[in-house]
Amino acid sequence: MNKACFFNISGWISIVSLGLTFFLSSSAIAATPQSAFDHIEHSFDLPPKALPIQIIVQKLRHEDTFLVGNRGPELTAFMDPNCIWCHRFYEKAMPLVRAGKLHLRVALVGFLKPTSAAKAAAILAAKNPAQALAFDESHFNVITEEGGIRPDYQAPLAIRRAVSDNTQLLAETGEEATPTLLYYTKAKRWHLQHGLGLLGLHNILATIA
Repeated sequence: MNKACFFNISGWISIVSLGLTFFLSSSAIAATPQSAFDHIEHSFDLPPKALPIQIIVQKLRHEDTFLVGNRGPELTAFMDPNCIWCHRFYEKAMPLVRAGKLHLRVALVGFLKPTSAAKAAAILAAKNPAQALAFDESHFNVITEEGGIRPDYQAPLAIRRAVSDNTQLLAETGEEATPTLLYYTKAKRWHLQHGLGLLGLHNILATIA
């Protein structure tokens, strides 16, 4: 069931609707509480302008990401640990990952809720980020729309900066929306989409290389 939810985060109004989460700029909303992440988080006065997809691909190679699974064509997913639509995407993707039909690269971002960045940092700082993500998703509270991992507000600066850089790169795709998916197609072109779309993973599996 689709629904619209509004959040007030770092100068943005977030709208959750139609299978993804995105932010709109606002100058008339209250400030969020400061955290250990405040000094490295990015803010935007205007909606970000999308970079060319080839630039996104090149920049992604230098970001802190991790792989889930070990076989199949690679699909990159920008995910927020507190994103209900990312959770639903993960549940649909994991049977394909286990079957070797999909290789998932995760770029964790943190913008949806005040705990998002610290939860993303907790996952990235783990010895096995894929297992930490699995814990977050298996303990996801669908009522409160909260991932299950404990936020790490004392994560190393390099980890916190990695979350911030991933979030910045997500915004440079044109929308600060999750999940955002990136993959190379059989037509030898990069494809980027915000949300799963109407056909979901079935369409992606039919076209991913």
